[in-house]
Amino acid sequence: MAQWWSKPVIVETRKTGARLTISNAERAAEYMLEEWPTLEDGSAYHAGKKALLATHEGKMDAEEARALFIMALKEGDIYIFDE
Repeated sequence: MAQWWSKPVIVETRKTGARLTISNAERAAEYMLEEWPTLEDGSAYHAGKKALLATHEGKMDAEEARALFIMALKEGDIYIFDE
């Protein structure tokens, strides 16, 4: 079951100017695991990925995981629209 967020996160994709709307923890985890456009070695990246997987397992609140996902995006220098 999807853990929907109160507000989606809109990020720039690998194609400059293209946007991706991420509305739940499951989609964010998929993005991190399969579509992440930058290096995957930062501490915020690992914390965000761990939080999203914990949310999927029912061990963390989806909004807390969203905040950690945003921190990972910022660490990876991935542009966020309308935060």
